[in-house]
Amino acid sequence: MTYDQDWDRQLNPFRYNADGTLTDAAKRQNVTMELNSAGGGGGGGAGHGQGGRQASVRTAALTKAATALEGLRGDTDKVDQHALSETDIASSALHGWRTADALGTMHRRWADEAVNLSKLLSDATMKLHNTSNSYDETDHAEKSRMDSLDGGRN
Repeated sequence: MTYDQDWDRQLNPFRYNADGTLTDAAKRQNVTMELNSAGGGGGGGAGHGQGGRQASVRTAALTKAATALEGLRGDTDKVDQHALSETDIASSALHGWRTADALGTMHRRWADEAVNLSKLLSDATMKLHNTSNSYDETDHAEKSRMDSLDGGRN
């Protein structure tokens, strides 16, 4: 299972069977998207009037979430570094005791998990930024295309 599939399964468990495969309903689901380009109050979009679900992407929310994750990652990294530093100090103070070896093992495990968490937060942040940028670029291109079709009248 890829990272994206795992992420979707965690966020949308109702879409998956117990064995991890998509439910029949999830396979048939027809979600249409509405870009935020028109600046108007609705209309347009392939899903209108067809009983399909309508998704609306708010890139500001994606950017806000990415910024929050960046802050969380920075805070987490600071806490992790402090904890690792304190563990080093304690391990040095207990040099020669079995406890020092146990602290060394715990230090390595903590460091590995801290790196893993930081990578996950970084990946999620990057995906949020990339998604937001992609929607903004597509939105701008579609608006330009629509403006050219109606002679630039809006």
